[in-house]
Amino acid sequence: MKLGEAIVQKLKVSGVDTVFGIPGGGTSSDLLCNMDEMGLDFILTQHETTAAIMASIVGEIKGVPGITVADLGPGALSLGPGMAYALLDRAPLITLTDRYGTEDVDYALRQKINHNDAFKPITKLSSTLSATNWNSMINRGFKVATTPNYGPVHFDVPNDIVKQEVEDEIQVAPINTYQLSADENSIKEAVTEIEKAKYPVIIAGLAINHGSGEQFELLENLVSKWNIPIFKTAKAKGAVSDGHEMSLGLFMGGKLEASIFEKCDLIVAIGLDPVELLPKKWSYSQKIVSLNAAPNIEEMYYADVDVVGNIKKSLKAINYLMKEGNSHWKVNDVIQHRREVYEKLSYEADGLTANRVVEISQEVLPLDTLMTTDVGASKLIVTQLWNAMNPRSFFLSNGLATMGFALPSAMALKHLFPHKTVASLTGDGGFMMRLPDIATAVQNKWPVINIVFSDQKLSLMDVKQKSKGYSKTAGTGFVAPNYVKFAESFSANGWIASTEEELRSALKEALASNNQMPCIIEAKINASSYHKQFNVIRDL
Repeated sequence: MKLGEAIVQKLKVSGVDTVFGIPGGGTSSDLLCNMDEMGLDFILTQHETTAAIMASIVGEIKGVPGITVADLGPGALSLGPGMAYALLDRAPLITLTDRYGTEDVDYALRQKINHNDAFKPITKLSSTLSATNWNSMINRGFKVATTPNYGPVHFDVPNDIVKQEVEDEIQVAPINTYQLSADENSIKEAVTEIEKAKYPVIIAGLAINHGSGEQFELLENLVSKWNIPIFKTAKAKGAVSDGHEMSLGLFMGGKLEASIFEKCDLIVAIGLDPVELLPKKWSYSQKIVSLNAAPNIEEMYYADVDVVGNIKKSLKAINYLMKEGNSHWKVNDVIQHRREVYEKLSYEADGLTANRVVEISQEVLPLDTLMTTDVGASKLIVTQLWNAMNPRSFFLSNGLATMGFALPSAMALKHLFPHKTVASLTGDGGFMMRLPDIATAVQNKWPVINIVFSDQKLSLMDVKQKSKGYSKTAGTGFVAPNYVKFAESFSANGWIASTEEELRSALKEALASNNQMPCIIEAKINASSYHKQFNVIRDL
C-alpha cells in the first residue's frame, strides 16, 4: 500500500468519516484522491479557517479528532485562527499540510513558510510525517489531541513520500479516554465541604462536555437532590437545562452574578477551565472545590479542594458518598435572580432590539434547536438570554473569542445532525467574515438558519470606544450587501425583518422551507441599547 492510501485508511478505521479543507497541488491532492477511492467524504470550504472550525466542532461532538487538509504556505497559514480556536476552546483537531519534498525543502523559497515553527505556539504538537514514522506519529497525534486539555495537532506531509510503499499494519489510532480516578481523599474532602455549606453554588465549565454523556445526568442529580443552584459558563450552557428550576443561567464573572455570590459560601467548580474566565483577577473570596480532568496549574483561581481525574467518575463518587445536604437555597432565590437578569437586560427602543431578536427566535424555533453564536456585541446578549435546554446544544468561541465562528460551526452541526434544526444568532460583522461560505452550505444542501443582527457596525468596538470617553467612534462602520439578493444569487433563502412580526414570519417560513438551502434572515436592529446593557453585564 502507498503511504497516502495508508494514511487515509488509518483515518477511516479510526472513526474519521469526513475531512474539511482546501487542497493544494501537492500531498493534499493525493490524499483527496485516496479519500475518494476509499469512501471518505471531503468537504471543500471557501476558506481554510472555516474548515478548521468545522473540523474542530466535529472533534468536540464525536471525541475523535476532526481532520483538515491544506496547501503549503498561504493555505496552511489560513488555518491559523481555526487551529487557535481548537487550542483555546479545547477541541481535538488534526491538520495535514503540504510540504516540499526532501530534495526541495532546503532549496525552494517560493511559498515557503516553516509550518512547524509557525504552528508550535498554537498547537499541542507540530511535526512532520515520514515514510517510516507516519504510523506512530498519527497514533501520537490522536492521543495528544484527545488528552486534556484537548487541542490541535499539526503534521506536514512532504510531497515526495505519499506514493512510497509502506508495509505497516493499519491499526486504529488510540483515543485517550482518560479514565484516571481522582484521589479518594480529595473526593471525601469535597463531599465534606459540600455537605456543610449553607449556600453552595456550582459553576459548570466547558470540560463537562467531554465524555459519553453520563456526566450530565450525574451533574443534574447533584443539583436536584441537594438543592444546589448552578451557573454554567457559555461553553457549558445546557449541561443542566436552562429550564431547570435551580439553573441560575450564565456565569461570566461580571456584575450580574453579584447578588448570588453575596450569599454564596462555597463554589463548586465542575469542569471550569481558566481559559473561560475574564482576563482579570478572580474576585470571589469563597472556598472553592474544583472537579476537573486536568490539574489547576494556571491559578486563575485557587482551589481549596482540587479533585483531579475523570469528571464523570468524580461526580459518580460524590453522588454516592453524599449523605446529607445543608443547602438553604430556595427555588424562589433562583427565580428572583433570573428575573433580575432579564429585567436589567430588557430595554425598549424603536424597532427591533437584540434582546427581542433572541426572545422571538427562542419562541419560534424548536426546543431542541442547535444554536451557534458569534463574537461581538450580540454575543453578550445571546449568551445571557438564549435558553439551552439540552447538553451540547449551544456553541460559541469563548477561549479564543474569534469572530466568524457562527456559520462554520452551524454548518458542521448540520452535517452531523441533518434532521435537527440548526440556527445561528450572529452579528453582521462576524457573518460578513464568513459570507462566502454560504456557497459551502448551498453545495452541501445544509439548511442552516442564519439570523443576522444587522446594524452595519462593529457594535462592541463602538461601545468600548464610547466607554473610554470618546464622543465620536471611529473605524467601526462598514457596508453590507442586500442579504436577500445575495441569498437568491445562490438559490438560497433570504428575508429582511424590521419588526417583531416580520421576524416571526421569517423564522416560520425558514422552518417551513424544504429546499435544503441555507436561510439568511437580516434582522435590522436598533443597537442603541447595547451600551446600557453592557454596563449591567460587566466592565468593558
